[in-house]
Amino acid sequence: MPTTALFALLFLSLAEVSAQNDQATPAGQINWAVNTAPPFHIMQGDYKQQGLCDELINTVHRYLPELIKQRQVLPQPRIGLALERSENLCFPCMIHKAQGEQGAVYSQPTHVYPPHYIISHKKAAEQIKKKYPQPVSLADLLADEDFNFGYPAGRRYGVLQPFIEGMDNRPGNRLVRSGDNGPTAILQMISSQRLDYTVDYSFIKRYYELTSGEQLALLAIAENHQQPVYGAIGCSNNAWGQSVIKQINQVMPQIRGDEGLQQSLQFWFDNKNYSRFNRQHLPAVKP
Repeated sequence: MPTTALFALLFLSLAEVSAQNDQATPAGQINWAVNTAPPFHIMQGDYKQQGLCDELINTVHRYLPELIKQRQVLPQPRIGLALERSENLCFPCMIHKAQGEQGAVYSQPTHVYPPHYIISHKKAAEQIKKKYPQPVSLADLLADEDFNFGYPAGRRYGVLQPFIEGMDNRPGNRLVRSGDNGPTAILQMISSQRLDYTVDYSFIKRYYELTSGEQLALLAIAENHQQPVYGAIGCSNNAWGQSVIKQINQVMPQIRGDEGLQQSLQFWFDNKNYSRFNRQHLPAVKP
């Protein structure tokens, strides 16, 4: 058989398997994708299964107990690809957007993230503060080849994403880290001064410091403009995903007010007033 015919047959076979898998998803089951990126999902150690996204999954099922919970551990880029391909999959901790990206349909916002920060080792932080006014312009810092920047593959940064994508033409001082435990692996590289800084949430730094004993620095970002970043659940933008999101939205008031979720958010954001902050900044639930 000619090679082209073999590839065509293989492609058709894979498409048939994918279609069969979609059809095989039982009614009343949520297929959750989780990734090894603490403290979103924590797979091992002292805080095992106590990550922010772990708790969000548990909260959904407290108010939709009739739905079967199915988890699959996947790397972040594979999750994005699955959503693009409309595989029957949901990811609990996405950044909410008015229009879906990567093939996702979003729930109403579940919680509010504090703004992203520049996270660096202390020596680099002092050099950055001497060179740039505070808060630091991320666009200027990313263009500065004296400082090496790194981030985990597949991560998205809301209003800051265009600045990071703008680095594609000058990759010399950028490292994109693939594989498990991406956020903490980047912080390990910063702590050992193999990288100078990353962009992430303060609670990523908190998890790293709690589990490593190392201390890192936070610098505010000028381009944030104090815009709230909403977390949301994302599912494949197909009939299955839209049905799941509809059910989740119906219990969104209970999810937002859940004591266990609020305690998790308060712990990871290290803010005893987080619940009030969340209430003040979340948009009202739409009927």
